Order: sequence, then C-alpha cells, then structure tokens
Amino acid sequence: MGNNQAQEFSYGTWRTDIPQLPGHSPELICAKNAASPESLAVGNYKGFTELLSAFRDTVKRFPDNRFLGTRAKDGEREYEWKTFFQVNDLMEKFARGLESLGMVPVEVVDGQRYKFLGIFSKNREEWAIADLGCLRSAVTIVPFYESLGADATAFILNQTELSTLCVEGKFLDFIFKLKADQRCPYLKHIISFDPLTPEQRQTATQLALKAHTFQEVIYVGDSHPHTPIQSPEPSTVYMFCYTSGTTGDPKGVMLTHESFVSCLHFADWYNIDLNETDVTISYLPYGHTFEQCIFMLSVFRGFAHGYYSGDPLKLLEDIQVLKPTMFCTVPRILNRVYTKIQESLANKSAFAKWFFNHAVESKKYYYEKDGSLTHALYDRAIFAKIQQQFGGNVRFMLSASAPVSAEVLQFYKLALGIHVYEVYGQTETNGPATCSHPSDIRGGSVGGVMPSLRIRLRDVPELGYLSTDQPYPRGEVQFKGTNVFKGYFKNPERTQEAFSEDGWLNSGDVGLVLPNGAIKIIDRAKNIFKLSQGEYIAPEKLENIYTQCPIIQQIFVYGDSLQSTLVAIIVPDLIQLKAFAEANGLTQQQALESETLKQQIVRDMDAKAREYQLTSLEKIKKISLTDMVFTQDNDIITPTFKLKRNVAKRVFQEAIDKMYADAQ
Repeated sequence: MGNNQAQEFSYGTWRTDIPQLPGHSPELICAKNAASPESLAVGNYKGFTELLSAFRDTVKRFPDNRFLGTRAKDGEREYEWKTFFQVNDLMEKFARGLESLGMVPVEVVDGQRYKFLGIFSKNREEWAIADLGCLRSAVTIVPFYESLGADATAFILNQTELSTLCVEGKFLDFIFKLKADQRCPYLKHIISFDPLTPEQRQTATQLALKAHTFQEVIYVGDSHPHTPIQSPEPSTVYMFCYTSGTTGDPKGVMLTHESFVSCLHFADWYNIDLNETDVTISYLPYGHTFEQCIFMLSVFRGFAHGYYSGDPLKLLEDIQVLKPTMFCTVPRILNRVYTKIQESLANKSAFAKWFFNHAVESKKYYYEKDGSLTHALYDRAIFAKIQQQFGGNVRFMLSASAPVSAEVLQFYKLALGIHVYEVYGQTETNGPATCSHPSDIRGGSVGGVMPSLRIRLRDVPELGYLSTDQPYPRGEVQFKGTNVFKGYFKNPERTQEAFSEDGWLNSGDVGLVLPNGAIKIIDRAKNIFKLSQGEYIAPEKLENIYTQCPIIQQIFVYGDSLQSTLVAIIVPDLIQLKAFAEANGLTQQQALESETLKQQIVRDMDAKAREYQLTSLEKIKKISLTDMVFTQDNDIITPTFKLKRNVAKRVFQEAIDKMYADAQ
C-alpha cells in the first residue's frame, strides 16, 4: 500500500454546501462529519455532559483499580497507589472541607457566579484530589506555575480576587513575600500540600493568613459530611488557564466542563483506545491544557496516573519504575533522548553503526510499503534498548506544545514500533485541534481537524499567503467549534481581538491544507513564535530592547520552532564598525566576520538583557553581522518601518542556518 495508503486516508473535506467568505478558504470539516457538514461533536461524550458524572461512573466501574500513584521521595521504592474509590472519598471530603471553612466564597462577574481555588504546585496526588474536589463542587481551579514570576502571579491573584491558594511547600516563601509586599490583598487562606513548620504557621499569622495543611482540610470535610455542595453544570467553568503573557499581563482562558467533554471525542476518532489497564506518567504541568486533557480522559476511561518524583532530570528513572503504557511528551524531551542515542551511536564500532542504520532503513522501507512498524529481528536486537528507556511497555505516545521534526518523529515510530501522535492546538481550543492518525503513513503534517471543530484559512496577503494558492491553499488557521474557549476573564478587549468579526478564533498560525485534509503549519501570522521548549517569544519586544545597545543599528530576532535558542541578524552602527575595522587593521567585511566584535556585541546584549530582567530563553545565543541596512528598497521593512519577518528570513536564511549549525 505504501504512499497510496497515506494518500487514500482522508482527514477531512471542504464544505461545498455553503458559500465561502471572500478572502477565506471554504470550511474544512472532519471526515467523520462529511455526511452532515453542519454537525459537530458536541459536549456529550458517551452520555455525559459534564465531568463529575463521568468520574462517578468510572468509580462505580473500577472502584478498586489503581488511579493515582506516588513514588517515595528517596526514589528507592516502587509506586504507592490510591484506588478510584479512595480518591473519590478524598474528593468528597476535600470539597466539603473547602465549603465548611468558607474558603471558596461566591464572586459575581458579568452576571455569572464563580467560586475559585488556586493551585500552585508541581503535579502530585494532592493536586489531582484538590482538582477533583473543585470539579465535584462547581469550583473553578486557577492553576499557577513557577515560570509566571512575581508580577504575573500577583496579577492573577488580584484579577480573580482569589481568597484561597493550595501551595506546595517550596513555594510558601514566595507567596509570603507577595503578601508581605501587599501585592495580594484578597488572599486569606493557604492550604499547604506539605507539613507546615511552626515558623511557617507563625509567618502566616503575622501576614493575616490562615494556614492549613491539605490533611487538615480533609479532616474538616470528614467531620462535616452533610455540608451542602453544588454540582457542576455543562456551562460551569472548570478552569482558568492563564497564558504566560509575552506582551503584557496574562490572559485567563475560561474553559468549561462542556468544552472538555467535547474535546474528548478526538480520542475515539484517532484510535487512542486507552482503557482501565493503562498507566501514564504525569509530569507535564497540570496548569496547561495538554496534561489536563489527559487527566480528564482518564476520568472517562479509568486509566492510572503515576507522578514523576519532581526532578525533570530523573524523569527517565521514574519511567523505568512505573513502566507506563502511554507517554505524553514535548519535542525538547524527544530531541534530548534522540541526541543521546545519536551520541552513543557515534562511539560504536563501524559494524554496530552499519547494523543500526541498516535496521532503521529496513524498517523505514517496510513502513512506507505497508505501514508495518514491527520487525522480529531488529526490534529484539536493536530497538529493545530504546524501548526500555521508556519503560518497555509504551503503546501510545503523544507529542504536543511545539513542532517536532519529521526525522525525529519517524525515528521514534520505527524504534518504538508504534504510531507517535502529533497534536496541534492551543489553550483557546481547549488543547487539541488537530491530530495525526495511525493510518497516515506519509506524515509531515499535524494531522486533521477534530470532529468538534471546523477550520478555515484566512488570506494573509502581506505575507504572501492566500487561500487560492496552488498546489495547496495557505493562510491563517481559524477555528470554530464546541471546544473553543468562551473568552478571557475580565478582558473583553482581548477576547474581541481573538475572534474574527464572524466569530472564528484566530490562531495566529499560518497553515496549508494537503489534498487529504491534513494541516501543515508553516509560519506565524502574528509576531510571536514558539521555541522547541513550547515557550512563546515576542521578538518585537526583544528587538526594541536590544537596539538600545549603541553598537546595534538594526536587529532581526529569529527563533526556529525546532530549536531551543534565539539567533539574530544585526546591522551594526556603521561608524563604530568602521572604527573597529581601522583599529584592528581589518576590512569592513573582515570586521563583520570578526568573532571578537561578535563577542563584544553579545556581551552588550547580555548586559541589556540583565537590565530588563529577560529570561534565559530571551537571550540571543548566536549573532550574524551584516552591512545590508534594512530598507524599503530591499523590501525588508514596510513604509511604517515595520520588519517584514518572512522577507528577512528568506534574505538571511543561509546565515540563520549557519548560526544554528554552529550552535550544535
């Protein structure tokens, strides 16, 4: 079958039953909905319209099955498990404890009633139980994560007027300082996931905070079994997922029970048939939609979660103990393991290298021929060691948050003998929007649209992308469907900006549509991009900062989504360039190539980065100097002096490639 199979598999089809809007492609719908183009997978999954009833059903079906597993802190022991029945009991007690202690007061915002609970911790069983306790009682969770920083954390605490925050022990001092600096006046209660010392309790009291441990809240709930609590509706906001705010304050994405339920249809369509015998390792942040979607899928399917020990460097050790059957990951982890495999291979004998590469090429041949991913000899002799790095039992692997190269993705398919799902989406689509299918051998895309969404392309003429392009239509990807978010909390202006005039969500990504309905992401329509870590970078902000260095006349900051660092093309001040050349007996071209000058400029940029407290990801690792001034004549800037990034990338592609090659 080979490539024919890939071509025959259809992800979706263009709608022909309605006229297309000028400047846009027709609507692209999931192949599942082809017979009824107007239909979408709704917020009803296997008869459930909200998450609590689904969890209760799973508890009834698998009460004694393991659900949440924790490894001892010393890392020497096996995982210790709590069953679905035990977790359900703790969920009820925690929910009633919150209510009995008055920790989740009602807030009315724009006519809607909310109750909030903040959670600031790495993934652990207390996080999940607190989450489920909120799910049980129609409380909206507000997750925090370490990379937010003090300003963003204070902003979220105040925007939500949060009165109660669950905190991992190591973050207590951070919260105490915010309170001492009078930056979170609404905060009244702290629930520590770890034991509290007398000193910590005293500090809390001095700051007018009531400090409780997680177990104390459970105890109060156990003592008040008849405290009334409200159950959720489909429209109840399950969580706020705050974006990192690359160009301003974080935006609180409001995600409902209904949107999570409708999102789960993707697992059926893409043959992700997880069941009660499966187990996944939980290490990607619960504060992000990717891990939340996996957690909610387990609420419906009944599989188990084992938590990593908290040290990312020991993740592979945790995996060896847990032996997960599903591994959700991000490209930087796949790339790191892939690089180690290649480094190890480089130290092998000539025969070992030949045998390994022959095994890869042989499996690749049969995969492209008939879709086969297993081989009796090579899987046992060559790839078993790689499979053991992931515990030896993985049958599902999902990668999301940033693109992964086709080479690396195919390698894992061949080495692990399984399809590696590549998921594309964003927080505003409740996580997944498209996903690759095991039947698509050709690959090279992020798969097709989910049954709960429609996609269309908006022309971006300023970047040269049109829905009428041949052979493939191109444009900004827009979404509409049941798992699109409801808006940003208390931010109607940014909510309006996120949607088109006719109600389609603007992704900011430029994509093209292949003949089988698969989507390939090729550019950004907005001047924000992701590095391979999945972190957003705002290049204009950085350019405005770095051009304050006297020696920098113009700068083009670039980040490849398959790379982990930023590079920059710099036009140095030509007077200073000439002075440097004369002082060192160099021609102007030799000065542009001088490593001494480059190092001097990088030092100046690092000083400016420290001045503006930029993150390590916002620092430029490699630069290339040019005397080609950015002008309208060479089409690198617009009449309003804005940088044309697609043009600059094309003009300086060779220099960009060299910088990334040198950085390896």
